[in-house]
Amino acid sequence: APDEHRGGNSDTTPGGSNPATVVVADDDDAFRESLLIWLSDKQCTTREASNGVEALDNLDDAVDILVLDREMPKLSGPEVVERLSETPFSGSTIVLSANRPDACLDEDDVETYVQKPINRENFLNLVEQTFADFVLLPFSTIV
Repeated sequence: APDEHRGGNSDTTPGGSNPATVVVADDDDAFRESLLIWLSDKQCTTREASNGVEALDNLDDAVDILVLDREMPKLSGPEVVERLSETPFSGSTIVLSANRPDACLDEDDVETYVQKPINRENFLNLVEQTFADFVLLPFSTIV
């Protein structure tokens, strides 16, 4: 079973909509944990992965957003993106990377490509906008 964490005590938000399900894939344990804490503040259901293989293993049709580091062990971010079509995942991908976009991975390959560092407010705004744009559910009801 995926390593799943749920923010809050409820399966739904006060507005009655299901919260976003987000996979956070980053080999930097401290950074990954920060993202998970920030997402729990928004009542998101989260799953975590410390490498590209775990990222793919955590993807199913319940996942709305994949937050993906570019440089990870076992499979890199670009390698994960190449294999997304082999998974049931049909959500949006956000790449957070210290590297600039290039021919191997850029905004044409994923919905959003952002360079690190990123702060809590910017990250949550990014997730909220991605969820609103691509999943079309009222993320704004998540308090």
